[in-house]
Amino acid sequence: MQTAIPGQRLQVAREGNWVITVQGRDAERVVVCAVGADGGIIAFTQGEGGRWMAPSPLIRDTALEIIAYINDDRSGGFVNTAYPIEVDIAGQAFSFPEPTQQLAAVILTEIYVKDGIWRAKVSNDGFTFGIEAFARARNLQNVDFPSRPRTSETRPPRGATASGSGVLIAPGLVVTNAHVIEDGVSLELGRSRAKLKPVAADMLHDLALLEGEVEGDPLPLRYNAPLWLGEGILAAGFPLMDVLGSDLKVTTGNISGLTGSHGDVSRFQFTAPIGSGSSGGAISDEAGNLVGITASSLAHGNMRERGSISENVNFAIRAALVYEMIAAAGFPLPEVKPSRNNDRRDVVQRLRKSVVSIIVHF
Repeated sequence: MQTAIPGQRLQVAREGNWVITVQGRDAERVVVCAVGADGGIIAFTQGEGGRWMAPSPLIRDTALEIIAYINDDRSGGFVNTAYPIEVDIAGQAFSFPEPTQQLAAVILTEIYVKDGIWRAKVSNDGFTFGIEAFARARNLQNVDFPSRPRTSETRPPRGATASGSGVLIAPGLVVTNAHVIEDGVSLELGRSRAKLKPVAADMLHDLALLEGEVEGDPLPLRYNAPLWLGEGILAAGFPLMDVLGSDLKVTTGNISGLTGSHGDVSRFQFTAPIGSGSSGGAISDEAGNLVGITASSLAHGNMRERGSISENVNFAIRAALVYEMIAAAGFPLPEVKPSRNNDRRDVVQRLRKSVVSIIVHF
């Protein structure tokens, strides 16, 4: 067994057989296929023991990418937990490198021809948001990937933009909602246009970590002091930027419930008004410590259809989950000391330096 390294070029025979063996604990959630430069999908056949066998011959007339992806990534999970992955090329076995980031779709190798010789470039890059993000990046439309439904035609058109909010929690590290950036091809800060790169995502709890050159002061996390019912909070974000402008908006309210919808203990309910684009923004206590990440509002229209009225019923993800996600992703844990200064002007000034707008390009 040889150990392959990222970027390594392997000479391969065009007629050689390819077998991918997925051996990790989540191997049953992984699907393997090849995608041609012409957009054609080449399905692998699943065997026993996590083996995926390519049709013979795999190499045809166009360059190929061999992809391993989570078949149900909407419910969370990454290919990382399915490693080790072995690639057998015409009887030569290689252990392929695990990605350094959490990815729901991994490009195992890129197969191409140069000077009449077919080569396979070892890769461990990919996409946090799975095979559909790969399809968008390759401009593949209405494609049927094995074990996945057809890509949705209701996604934003290519070239469109949207905005959301994020919170600087450590130097160069921003947290936001996974749903804010999920369909994006590229991301940038609203105020500086600096590029942002997704480095980890928790689809189950709707959180994502982004890296980039971000000016400002990280907001201290309050993760080891319990919230209390009725506690005053501030919501900071960038709602409706196309209507309300690109400056930070801050509203006030209180914690109106200690759980989210259906008793979800990872979230809490608050009353501070928010709007579209507030997602991923900060919920701070009255001293300016981060206690939650804005996530969603109750669907007012659905409640009215049931004959009920709901106002300012909003939900946030607890800051403790942000802390746990940072640790799980392997980043240094934030060391910003909690603030005890509850002067409102000072708190808002700190929020101005910590809460950012995020522009998503589709």
